[in-house]
Amino acid sequence: MLKQMLRFNVTKHSLRCFVSQLASLKEKYPDIDKNIEITDSLEVQRDQNKPSLLEPLTEDISHISSYLKPTYNVAAYANKSETIQQLVKLGVNIAAIEKKKPEAVTDILKLSFDDIKGHIIFFNQLGLDNSQISYLITNNPYIFRETLDNLDVRITYLKFKQFTNDMVSRIVGRNPFWLSYRTQEIDDKLGFFQKTFHLSGKEVRQIAVAQPKLITFDQEKIKVNIFAMKEEMCFSPSDLKEILLKKPKLYMNGQRRLLDSFEYLHNTMKVSLEQIVENPEILTYRKKRLRERHLFLVKLGRDQFDSRKPNYVALTTMVKNDDGTFATEVAKSSVNMYNNFLKSL
Repeated sequence: MLKQMLRFNVTKHSLRCFVSQLASLKEKYPDIDKNIEITDSLEVQRDQNKPSLLEPLTEDISHISSYLKPTYNVAAYANKSETIQQLVKLGVNIAAIEKKKPEAVTDILKLSFDDIKGHIIFFNQLGLDNSQISYLITNNPYIFRETLDNLDVRITYLKFKQFTNDMVSRIVGRNPFWLSYRTQEIDDKLGFFQKTFHLSGKEVRQIAVAQPKLITFDQEKIKVNIFAMKEEMCFSPSDLKEILLKKPKLYMNGQRRLLDSFEYLHNTMKVSLEQIVENPEILTYRKKRLRERHLFLVKLGRDQFDSRKPNYVALTTMVKNDDGTFATEVAKSSVNMYNNFLKSL
């Protein structure tokens, strides 16, 4: 109760001070705003000619919209944005862009459809169909920041390097970020592979088309894998090149995963380096899968991976199929027996 009285007294005292100061000002400045009147309740009565917020509106303000904040639900703007509508029709996943790259959605909403129509036509002329174009935009919505002139220069560079139209279409369609790199950057990246693996121009084009994302992949991670394969797995430079040409995606795998798979294949299964070079795809599978399939074959006495001997089991055949196909066609057993075996591990 005492606290409430104190708060009341403080408030009352403050109001008296305010009234006293205002009265003093009116005496000192008699021409002070005549449209403001002080009432007993200290409410300010403003110009009566100004409309009240409570009065009904006499004009249409439906065209006025709120300020676009950095993050929002795009669906709320889809009805008013022709750009969003057209991209959705194309198959672009706006929700995915909003979730992963919200700032890119802000950029798109600032563009008219005429601003991006040229890009879509450009991609179509490269040979990309609607699904490929929508995939590109969904994964790299920043592509609209690139001018058409710059995009054209980057395509011209590839053709100068003897990439055919089909090659260019495949590269751009499978690596959404390729065209966001400057010509000099792409030239340096292609040069890195040519110099590191001693590739011919034809071989450079081969890996760029087979695995376009490898070219723009983090080079430091690629170097780590090269070091591991050369120093820890004892592959020769020619082995590394052959593996690259056969399975370029292998160089994008994590180093630990790569080493784990190799150690199980080479040290436990006794698979030779030559066999791995011949079938580099085997290194793309995790150790867990290799171990499960291998141990089941060991139990059945079918762990024979030498192509020169009877009952040979191809390394890739051992792991690439689903459990059912592996159990019946490779292990010559049954799915139930394999499932029971897995439970025993």
